[in-house]
Amino acid sequence: MANVSRLRGFTPVKYKNGAPYTGACRKYFIASGDGTAVYVGDPVKLAGSADTDGTSPTVIMAAANDSLVGVVVGFAYNPDNLNVSGQYRVASTNRYVYVADSPDLVFEIEASNGTPAATDVGLNASFAVGTPSATTGRSGAYVDFGTEATTSTLELKILGFAPRIDNEVGASAKLLVSINKHQLATGGQDDGGTADGVVGV
Repeated sequence: MANVSRLRGFTPVKYKNGAPYTGACRKYFIASGDGTAVYVGDPVKLAGSADTDGTSPTVIMAAANDSLVGVVVGFAYNPDNLNVSGQYRVASTNRYVYVADSPDLVFEIEASNGTPAATDVGLNASFAVGTPSATTGRSGAYVDFGTEATTSTLELKILGFAPRIDNEVGASAKLLVSINKHQLATGGQDDGGTADGVVGV
């Protein structure tokens, strides 16, 4: 049976050592000066500042070729306006977001713009932001399957296909990936060196 395309961005599922993901995340801040809406499943990167009390680093939506700090998994409520939707962060608003930011996380994400094969496991690839859904509050990000290569500067490493009966090798497959260029890992942008990752095989 052919895979059904359901773009939902990045979903953390486990750690590289096989331990299940149990919801660990850290609070970050997106300032109102950022004009891009952000959804659950979106990849984000450090923005080089923090909130006014200095406890929550600022992040913004990441783009292809960026190093990443993690993936948005939720939003804090706004005590000053309880009518604000919790599903996504509206553009140009202050919002606290929860980010799964461990460099050891494995994410499930759909492949698009090409057809992955079993021989692609071990390669690196880039992602595309895609079109999010304001109805579901989910990201539209996907693995850009036309970028797969051994190149170490690509953002994602392909670890395999999600092992489910509704997922098979082919178009719109759901892949397991890790962040290859992580800002909190050695070799990330913030260690004083050049952003880099691991060469694909």
